[in-house]
Amino acid sequence: MAQLGAVEIAELTKDLDDTKKMIFQSQYSAERKDRGTAVLLAYFMWDRIWLGDVGLGVLKLLTAGLCGIWWIVDLFTAGSRCDDYNRSKAEEIVAALKVS
Repeated sequence: MAQLGAVEIAELTKDLDDTKKMIFQSQYSAERKDRGTAVLLAYFMWDRIWLGDVGLGVLKLLTAGLCGIWWIVDLFTAGSRCDDYNRSKAEEIVAALKVS
């Protein structure tokens, strides 16, 4: 999937009032991850841990990226996994704001 853009954020937050939209922007800015950093960390095999997938991250480190195969795959998929992480964080924040 593509990066979480302004249109998708507007669609997610359309039911929130202005105060909650500002709270969303503040929380999302604090918790979102950068795609470039994810790819850089994938080069050093720390991307999965940074994106919250600690178990697989440790396994990747212990197996040296499954002898390099997993490492190569993660180099190409780190950006999209970062986008998925950001999208799920945004949805999580909106859901919490709708409840409160």
